[in-house]
Amino acid sequence: MAISRIKKLELIGLKKDKEGVLSFLQKAGLAQLIEPDKDNIIEGAAGLISEKGLPEIQDAISLLSGFQKQTAMLGGMIKPKPLIYQQELKQVVAGFDYQSLLLELSSLRNQLKDLSQQKEKLAQERYLLLPWRRLEIPLDQISQTRYCGIILGVISIRDYSQLQVRLEDLGTSLSCQPVDQDKANIYLAIFYLKEIIEGLEAALKECCFNFVTLSRRQEIVAQRLLEINAQGMLLDDQLQEVKNKIRRLGGESFKLMVIYDHLSNIEKMQQAQRNLNRQQFTFTLSAWVQERDIKILERGLITEVKEVALFISEPGLEEEPPVELENNRLIQPFEFITKIYGFPKYSEIDPTPYLAPFFFLYFGLCVSDVGYGFILALTSWLVLKKFKMGQQGRKFFRLFLFCGISTIMVGAVTGSWFGDLPDLLAQSSPVFLPFQRFKDSLIILDPIKEPTKLLGFALVLGIIQIWFGNIVAAIGNIKNKRYLEVLLDQLPMLTFLFGFTGMILVFLKLLEPKGVAVFRYAALIAAITLILTQGRFERGWGSRLFYGMYNLYNAISGYLSDILSYSRLWALGLVTGVMASTINLVSMQFSQIFLSAVPFINKVAFLRVIFSSVILAGIFVAGHLVAFLMNLLGAFVHPVRLQFVEFFSKFFKSGGSPFRPFKVETKYINIE
Repeated sequence: MAISRIKKLELIGLKKDKEGVLSFLQKAGLAQLIEPDKDNIIEGAAGLISEKGLPEIQDAISLLSGFQKQTAMLGGMIKPKPLIYQQELKQVVAGFDYQSLLLELSSLRNQLKDLSQQKEKLAQERYLLLPWRRLEIPLDQISQTRYCGIILGVISIRDYSQLQVRLEDLGTSLSCQPVDQDKANIYLAIFYLKEIIEGLEAALKECCFNFVTLSRRQEIVAQRLLEINAQGMLLDDQLQEVKNKIRRLGGESFKLMVIYDHLSNIEKMQQAQRNLNRQQFTFTLSAWVQERDIKILERGLITEVKEVALFISEPGLEEEPPVELENNRLIQPFEFITKIYGFPKYSEIDPTPYLAPFFFLYFGLCVSDVGYGFILALTSWLVLKKFKMGQQGRKFFRLFLFCGISTIMVGAVTGSWFGDLPDLLAQSSPVFLPFQRFKDSLIILDPIKEPTKLLGFALVLGIIQIWFGNIVAAIGNIKNKRYLEVLLDQLPMLTFLFGFTGMILVFLKLLEPKGVAVFRYAALIAAITLILTQGRFERGWGSRLFYGMYNLYNAISGYLSDILSYSRLWALGLVTGVMASTINLVSMQFSQIFLSAVPFINKVAFLRVIFSSVILAGIFVAGHLVAFLMNLLGAFVHPVRLQFVEFFSKFFKSGGSPFRPFKVETKYINIE
């Protein structure tokens, strides 16, 4: 349970064998190629496939998928990649004329775009003309003549009265006709003699009048609107025809996916060839390989390419190998948590085995309900059984399977089974009394009756994990032979935490006062040690002492705040039971209230039972589903935060890069 040992592989082969070597490495998927210095990269290689067609194929796949029926609910969220065998892949690659399909789809896409733009222009024109539909003047006659003119425009209702006053001052040389009105504006047609144009424009400007210009056509607005509707219907038919053509081509989507993944892997091969070191008759490459895979690669390369030389060495002091986490099946799902935060450096320790038991317990404490845990565990198990997915997907759902088991265990010992459902069932019928007794026999701590004990338990967990974080830091330092740091950092800190915690427990009367001297001296000696050693990298004793005291202050305040952060486990665990019991109460009460509000149903026993059961079940299921999802989110976020902030801060050193082997990778399909 650690970071996988990485070795450096250096290979020398003949130029004629470079494709064979790279092909084997890609199929094996066990080596991460190391890019050479830019000065040694071969120049003038052919352009990559992505420069010629991969983006176009991807656009075509997206276009086809947009016109396919989407699977609802869980099947739509967890969509497995279709499976294809090597023989089928070769047949598709050899016999599928994807270039012609791309040309056809490109033409259809352009038609869609053109028709959509035309429809949008018609919609904009219709929006502009609609307020003027009562205007009986042909659009091409809305212009100036020798003696008069027409102005169309919009004015707000609040400014219209002011405009009327100003227009009356201009006399009878104009006529202002309202054409339409909405909640905010009035649409006006103003007929005027040219001799008053200057005064008219000044009045319109003063009243915030907005001029409108309509397209010049021979017909009136109403006729043009009819034409727009007819053209819109024609465009809808044309759009539907194009969409139907695209849907009929949807069956070719799978073949395009095969071609895309096939060409993308060829592109990776081309890129790898371009990154080979340059020699006249030979080539060299370097790669990172996990120690456990070296024998496999050696045997495979010697079998595939006989004339090849291999050199295996340890990483150099200045080199930073990639990181691959290596844990057993029980711990592997929790790697998902570590990878959210980042990868540790190669020389440091993998935090996954150390966080796994804490996260497992914390998630259960936050949800703490047998019913919710059963739903989570069953859903995760069904997804793992029903759907084929990659390694990371399986780790994700196995993590939640474990979290569901944890929730069931904690819910059983805290007595929450969909809240107080067993108690309500036992009250309604003696048949459920054995179920209630079984539930009660498992209870160790009832959060509703003993919230203080649950809070104390959460804080104790915080103390344990914070201490353990310092122990893990010491383990990492011992691994890297940094013994002085263990002696001057972790050992004094653990001693100080021991003494400081003991004094607090004595103060709270949770421990006998007779042992306070041990705690006092342990805390005092450790505090002096920390003050003298934590500033050892500073210059001058004044700076060293100041930094030491500052570090001690941070240790005390950080320790207390970190422990209090674990109270969120208590809060979430308490809320779950209260919320679930409240949902049960609301569902029962509402079913009774509804029946009392409908006397006819309440008088008929048969109807009363049916309606009461339906309402109760509906509220019960909907309420608990919402509560389950809310608690699930909080139960993931808060334990993750405790790991990242309170636990990782004690020892974790990020900065590692993940191990990314050169291999066959697919975006759309799985190849066997």
